[in-house]
Amino acid sequence: MSKRSAPKFTRAMLVLFPLAKAFALRGGDIEALLARNGIPLVALSDPSMLVEASACYAAMEDMAETLGDPYFGATVAIETARKGTPGLREAASRALTLGDFLSRVVVEVSKQVDNVRYSVFVSHDVASLEIQRTINVSKPSRQLDAVGVAFYVTVIRQGIGGTFDPNDIVVTVPTTAGLPPGFLPKQAFITSGINGLRISFPPQWLWAPFALDWDLVEAPRGEFAPSGASEATLSYFRSVLADNIAHQDLNLDVFAAICGLHPRRVQRFLQATGTSFSQMKDDVRQSVSEDLLSNTALPISQIALQVGLSGPAALDRAFRRWTGKTPTGFRAESESDQDAQVVDNGSGSSTGNEP
Repeated sequence: MSKRSAPKFTRAMLVLFPLAKAFALRGGDIEALLARNGIPLVALSDPSMLVEASACYAAMEDMAETLGDPYFGATVAIETARKGTPGLREAASRALTLGDFLSRVVVEVSKQVDNVRYSVFVSHDVASLEIQRTINVSKPSRQLDAVGVAFYVTVIRQGIGGTFDPNDIVVTVPTTAGLPPGFLPKQAFITSGINGLRISFPPQWLWAPFALDWDLVEAPRGEFAPSGASEATLSYFRSVLADNIAHQDLNLDVFAAICGLHPRRVQRFLQATGTSFSQMKDDVRQSVSEDLLSNTALPISQIALQVGLSGPAALDRAFRRWTGKTPTGFRAESESDQDAQVVDNGSGSSTGNEP
């Protein structure tokens, strides 16, 4: 299986706990709901337990449907944003401006989950917080979208106080069906097929003093690593690289801008994990090349361009260095292995009354 098609995970304790608590207080059977969505009950109390993100998304929709409340997720998200969540403890306690807060959120979230990718984009006339899901959601995402919008808009509103103007904010989201009427002016919303959400506002807001009155206890949250040099952050960087590896001019400065981080910050992180940008790019280029050779029929020349190399000769040199094989030889071996697996699976099929 390709790495890029692997399940993405989140922590139910951070994502679902406030919703589960509110659901139970309103008479819902949380144990039954979790069971039918394939989520262990212990996941709500164990910060180290990872749960497949799609299961958490389905549980959110299930709660709202069970209660018959289309605004359930948004209501809980607004209350959570006012009281605080341990998932953003560091950003909330250390940020002095909105821009500082959002940049810290990008890094802090990546320590804990890999089902979303956070980015901050800034131009001379607009700033945006973008939350991109790393899996495609095939089922309705009313609650999922509403929770994200309600939480972050409320946090921004609360954090910058009088600077916030609802007429200056634009939210791009797949659907507004889960948001209560009047949460923002109707003209503030743009619905599109975006796989996530985008909250845009005047760039001047980034310099606004920011403060959240969150009283959060220092406790484990299930980070992928005890320090900022976490596997989740490295995974995030690798996924951004994989998405942009076709660009031949993808240097450190360009990559950092895509991530919404300063180049020196990216460089320091990579040094702390014992690697470099050039090494990581080389590793990702190899991974993507092997994936395309094994799982597609694309010509070698097209694969070379898709991994940011000038042509087949450049890919041939790089591939020999990575694996000691040519791209054509690697593809032939992969096809042979797949054919052998099909034969093995066929010979192992059961007949009659065999178990």
